[in-house]
Amino acid sequence: GVIPDLGSHLLDTLLFWMGKPALNCQLYEANCWENKAPDHCSFGLQGDVSWHFELSLLSWRNHFYADVFAEHGSAHIDSLCKWGPSTFTYRNRVLPSGRPDESASVLIQSDPTWEAEWTYFKTLCETAGNNIDNDIWINTQLNHLMSQAKLRHAAQQGSEETSEELA
Repeated sequence: GVIPDLGSHLLDTLLFWMGKPALNCQLYEANCWENKAPDHCSFGLQGDVSWHFELSLLSWRNHFYADVFAEHGSAHIDSLCKWGPSTFTYRNRVLPSGRPDESASVLIQSDPTWEAEWTYFKTLCETAGNNIDNDIWINTQLNHLMSQAKLRHAAQQGSEETSEELA
């Protein structure tokens, strides 16, 4: 399903950007529209900083976006260059209110991640380093989300069977 398939990448991005949060992920929604396993879901972490993720296998074209909102402005990523142009937009908040100053830059290039990942992997091999703690945390979160999705699915199946019995 979509949770381990794409969720692992988003949780890895979270670790890269912010480090390991002290909270566990909570499932908000899990749907099995075209598959027996969840093919669309949303989950997040709520705390001093809130993270909200949405994953789908239902799109014919991959898309990535990230919105970061803060006290003095916001930053927005629209798509990754591996799928076409990537746009980074920064908005500087105007207080007490008003249209924010905005700057945007577009990046058009082939996918830079493979080379960077290969270099990182080689460095880990050369230095006997690892990031197993991150992998364990990601796996724990994915298992937690999948358990929540299974419980939700079982509850939905039970309520559908009850509805059929009443009809």
